[in-house]
Amino acid sequence: MATRSKLRSEDGAAAVEFALVVSLLFILLFGIMEFGLAFFELQNLRSATREGARAAAIGGNDDEISAAIVQGSSGSLPDGFSGYVLEPSTGCIDATKGDEVKVTLPYDQLPANVASTFEINIPFIPAFTLSPDLRGSFRCE
Repeated sequence: MATRSKLRSEDGAAAVEFALVVSLLFILLFGIMEFGLAFFELQNLRSATREGARAAAIGGNDDEISAAIVQGSSGSLPDGFSGYVLEPSTGCIDATKGDEVKVTLPYDQLPANVASTFEINIPFIPAFTLSPDLRGSFRCE
């Protein structure tokens, strides 16, 4: 009789249930962290493109646009970063008031440490890479 009561005991049930649920909890937790970091970086770089476009809209030269992009990135981009595309290539220098100027940060021109933020790697889920659209535009003044 004593062995039957021991077999029906549920002493280890909580440990087994925890082992089954903890993997899903970790997937959820790491997924939230990975997407949170990617979203934070995305917002920093979108802010940088807006600041670069704003500098171009008031007639800034390449150095001023680059400095505005670096400052607007909140430390994501290194000093002297010049991997942006300006449309039109002269900015607002030869444009008339009201024309649009665009600054784009191509994904393949981003520094490796910044681009790696968009590589989402969650345990038990195949890794994938986000390819964000990083573009800012303003009208020439």
